[in-house]
Amino acid sequence: MRFGLSLTDGAVFMAALSIGVPVLICLVTLVSLRSIPRSQRIAVSAFVACVTLFVGALGVFFLVAELRAGVVVGDQMVVEIPPFASVSVERADIRRAHSVADRAQEPDLAIAVRTNGTAVGSYLLGNFRLEDGRSAVLMLSGPACVVIELKDRVLMLAPDDLDGFVRALLAWGVPVL
Repeated sequence: MRFGLSLTDGAVFMAALSIGVPVLICLVTLVSLRSIPRSQRIAVSAFVACVTLFVGALGVFFLVAELRAGVVVGDQMVVEIPPFASVSVERADIRRAHSVADRAQEPDLAIAVRTNGTAVGSYLLGNFRLEDGRSAVLMLSGPACVVIELKDRVLMLAPDDLDGFVRALLAWGVPVL
């Protein structure tokens, strides 16, 4: 079964930023072109167009990638957070799995630094390092999540259907405390 993560406030903010910044660049350029000498307008316009296209393409790339984030529970559990992380987990690799109502209230799950990913408010995707030094892969859009402890890292997952995800883990043979 596949469990995804839909657009939340954090993702909507990222989408607005990835679309809003290029539009703002274009508007500022159009207004400021009047004050630029005619001989430099083409060069400035070409440069701004390239920067705008680059920023817009980068924003669309990350937005589309984040919309594909999800967890697949089958023979293995695969956590896909493109382009930041992809983790394949065997059932035997799981040391412990438990539900957490509010991740922020758990001192052993405190995040020290984002190493590769997106973090806007409670919207967290990618690779992070915890305060205790452990590596963590996060796919969160709110305070509640399932914490899966592996030998070398921690997975904190909160797909849209969190209850269905817990049921899928139980059916897969992983007790969620």
